[in-house]
Amino acid sequence: MAVFPLRLFSGFTILALCAALKYIFVNEKKTWTEAQSYCRDKYTDLVTVENEQAMEKLLNIMDNYNSIDLTWIGLYDDLNSWKWTLEDKDFFKEGEKLFRNWNNPGPGNNGEQSLCVNIENGRWIAKSCSTAYFFVCYDGRVNASESYVPVSQSKSWTQAQSYCRQHHSDLVSVKNESENQKILYLLQNYYDSWIDLYRTRSRSDQSNSTFINWMTGEPNNAGNSENCTAVSFSDAGEWTEQNCNYQLPFICYSATALESRQYHFISVNKSWSEAQTYCRQNYTDLATIDNRTEMNSVMNTVNGSYNGSAWIGQYDEVNSWRLSLDDSGFYQEGEREFKNWNHQPDNYRGNELCVYMDVEDGSWFDSSCDNTLPFVCFDGRENATQRYIKVTARRTWTEARRYCREHHTDLVNMRNLTENQRFISSEGGVFWIGLYRNRIWSNHALSSYQNWKPEGFIQSSVDRLN
Repeated sequence: MAVFPLRLFSGFTILALCAALKYIFVNEKKTWTEAQSYCRDKYTDLVTVENEQAMEKLLNIMDNYNSIDLTWIGLYDDLNSWKWTLEDKDFFKEGEKLFRNWNNPGPGNNGEQSLCVNIENGRWIAKSCSTAYFFVCYDGRVNASESYVPVSQSKSWTQAQSYCRQHHSDLVSVKNESENQKILYLLQNYYDSWIDLYRTRSRSDQSNSTFINWMTGEPNNAGNSENCTAVSFSDAGEWTEQNCNYQLPFICYSATALESRQYHFISVNKSWSEAQTYCRQNYTDLATIDNRTEMNSVMNTVNGSYNGSAWIGQYDEVNSWRLSLDDSGFYQEGEREFKNWNHQPDNYRGNELCVYMDVEDGSWFDSSCDNTLPFVCFDGRENATQRYIKVTARRTWTEARRYCREHHTDLVNMRNLTENQRFISSEGGVFWIGLYRNRIWSNHALSSYQNWKPEGFIQSSVDRLN
C-alpha cells in the first residue's frame, strides 16, 4: 500500500476529462488481432471511443468513405477477466481471489451482457448487470455488528454495489467453499443474490472508458463466437459485435489525455482500507495522481499546515500478473494462468514488477523492470519467417516490449510447459518475457505517474542477474 512522500490523506472528485485524440482510418481488411498489431506498430493502439464527442469525430472522419460499413475499434470481450471489486489485498489469503463456484458448464455469456455474478442455490451464474436481484453486503469495519448483511431489496448489480459501499464496505466477496456455504445459508429466504464478482469488456489500450454505443440487440455474442467490436457506419456509428477473425478495415489512434480532479485532505487517522471506504462513501475514491500538476494540487490542500504521512489510492497487488500479449484468441483454456516460478515471486525490496526466464532450467523470476536484460520477441503475423526472435541487446523491460511491438508482435509469453521448455539451453543466461504487473490505484486507473522519495524502492535483483 502506498504512502506518498510529503503526505496527505486525500479523496477526489473527477471534475472533467479532456482528451486530445488523433484518429487514423486504415482501409485495409485485417482481423481484429492483426489490426491491433498494426496500430500498435505504427501509432498507439486501436481506437478507444471515450464519449459522444469522440464518436462524432469518428463519424466525420468516415464521411469520405461511403462504401465502408464496418470497421474494428479496440473494444473486445475477454470472458476470463473476472475480478472482485473489494480490492483490499489483506482481505484475501493466497489463492482465495481465484475461488469460483460456477454452475456447470461455466459462466459463458448466454447471448447477452452477462458481466455480473449471481449466486443461486450455492452455484454462481453470470447474469446481465441490469437485472434486479437481492444482494448481500460485506461489512469489514471494526464496529460492524455483522460481517454479512443480506438485503431484501431488488437492485441492479451497480445499484447493489453502491448501496453496500454507502452503508457497509462492499458487495460480498466469496473467498472459499466455507464462505460460499455461509452465504447460501443467509440466502435461504431470498433464493438468489448478487455477489461482488464481475467483469468488464476490455479496451485494447487497457483504458477504463465506460462509454458504450451499441445498436439495438447488441451485444448478443451470436453463435458464442463474437468477442470483438466494430463500428457500423451504415447505422450512424452504432457498435456491433463481430467474430474477431473476420477481416475489416479499422481505426487507430494516438492520444494525450489530461484529467482535472479536486482533492480533499481528511485529518483523521485510518487504515488504508478504512480510508478507502471513507472516500468511497463521502467522495469518489482515494486519490489518484496522474501528473505533477495534480501532485501540486494535492500539496495545496494543506498549504504547508501538515508535514506528516497520508494515504493515497495506490497499492501493490502482488498477485496481479498480466500478459503483455493480451489477445484472447492466442490462449486456450488455462494457458493464461501458466507460471513457472522458482520459489518466486518474492517482490524483493518491493519493486519487482517484471519477469525474466533463466534458460538453464526454464525457471521464472520477478525483477525490477529497470534492470537491463536480453529479451525474446514473438511474431504472430502471417508473413513472419520465424516466431521467436532473441535479441541480445540489453534493455529495460519497457524498452524490450516497445521494440517487440514495433518490429514483431510482442514480448514472448509461454502458454504451457512445452513452450517454456523450448527456451531451455545449457549455455545459460536470462531474458525478459511478457509477464508483468502494475501497482494499481483504488479506482482501477492506469496512471504511470510516480513520485517515490529517493530512499524508497531501490532497484533489486542485480546481484542475482549478473
